[in-house]
Amino acid sequence: MTTGRGLDRLTYFTDAIAAIAITLLILPIVDRVAEAETAAEFFTDNLRSLGAFVLSFIVIARLWIAHHAAFEHVSNYTPALRWLSLAWAFTIALLPLPTAMSAQWETTWPVVLFYIGTMTASSTLLTVIYLYIRSHPIIESTDYPVPAARIRNSITTNIEFIVALLLGTLVPAINYFALFALLFSLPLAWFTRRRRA
Repeated sequence: MTTGRGLDRLTYFTDAIAAIAITLLILPIVDRVAEAETAAEFFTDNLRSLGAFVLSFIVIARLWIAHHAAFEHVSNYTPALRWLSLAWAFTIALLPLPTAMSAQWETTWPVVLFYIGTMTASSTLLTVIYLYIRSHPIIESTDYPVPAARIRNSITTNIEFIVALLLGTLVPAINYFALFALLFSLPLAWFTRRRRA
């Protein structure tokens, strides 16, 4: 039998992992400040690292928002949901590693695969979490069930990550830029919701 306190601890734990992962993204860049003599030199020498930080920050923030939103519809949990959430947290905790690799190493398909693949795995787990919640009445809140639109959005985002993964790894010229397509899906989803309303 699960308790509300146990559910709170699970969400706090995954929230903390996301916060730590985001913090870890910037720490290596902060350490390089002492190596530069001027701000201009620092920004010039670390432009690639700063770009990787901003991109990964946006992606982690977006994934965390989706995970947070999923658990707004949960009134109870099962061991399966706990393990799914921990697997999702693993992908978030892992993301600073491919971020550092993409910032420091030459852009090759294995690095792009690791970087975008980690994000894709995280997005896939989120979709599975949404579908699991929706298909288990014992878990889903009766007062606040998962809207069908939220599941559609999760599946759409997951497909976008898969497309970005394929484009980024199979077309070397596109590489990490494939992820920028995800940024355009946010205003598109907002516009679609407005039209439906």
